[in-house]
Amino acid sequence: MIPYSALAQVYDQLTGDVAYRQWAEFAQRAFERQGEGETKVVLELACGTGSLTQLLAQAGYEMIASDISPEMLSVAREKCASAPCPPIFLCQDMRELDLYGDIDAAVCCLDSVNYLTGLRDLKRAFRRVALFLRPGGLFLFDVKTPLAFAEMGGLSSIQQAGEAFCAWQYGYDAKSGAAQHQVDIFWPEADGRYLRSTELHEQRAYSRQQLEQALAQAGLDAVSVCASPEGGRPGPKARRLYFAARKKKGEAPIQPAGSWKAAVVSRESLRRQGNQ
Repeated sequence: MIPYSALAQVYDQLTGDVAYRQWAEFAQRAFERQGEGETKVVLELACGTGSLTQLLAQAGYEMIASDISPEMLSVAREKCASAPCPPIFLCQDMRELDLYGDIDAAVCCLDSVNYLTGLRDLKRAFRRVALFLRPGGLFLFDVKTPLAFAEMGGLSSIQQAGEAFCAWQYGYDAKSGAAQHQVDIFWPEADGRYLRSTELHEQRAYSRQQLEQALAQAGLDAVSVCASPEGGRPGPKARRLYFAARKKKGEAPIQPAGSWKAAVVSRESLRRQGNQ
């Protein structure tokens, strides 16, 4: 099963303790202190169920939110329906990002960048962000470090989400940096039995040097790397890194010629997909 398809139904219940508000505050501080020029239009890559998108939209930013999962986008759209300026939702792979014009900033939270499982994929995604980011605009993202993946390798856990249960199993290969986790979701049936849905998630651990090199090759300068949304220099025991990268000035303006309109997610299209 495709990652974040069945999981979309219980994702918000499983992530109720995630500090989205801290991430939103981190983004707003960075826009004000490290960005060059006004930040108005913001893209969220791999937006999931739209919790961060919602907070930034409520703060007054014009949001564009993309994700590869139609099921996650369906939840996000409903969640953000009452925003002062409702976000535009796009069903896109971040490696194939295709927008209709410039953005002032981009964000990507909760180690979504680690889902780019090859250096070629990582560099391509960074180039796509840089293509649409205006000069002086910021790209903010966080990643799990190799240490975080190493500590999780071999572990398993169980979480309850309403009446459903989720069983997680984690694996990690330090040599390649490849990480996998399998999640089995058990849904209660009327007859007392449980229906199981299984998703396999693949990620990759990157070093700080690999990430900074990929940013530089995309025309993005890493202006800060922190150990938390509040700041702090990352040490050897850091389990997550928060990057702020700025697009170099003097880059040629983009001339997009993609089919972004075909990827806009509407309630009707998502409802049709769900009924298939």
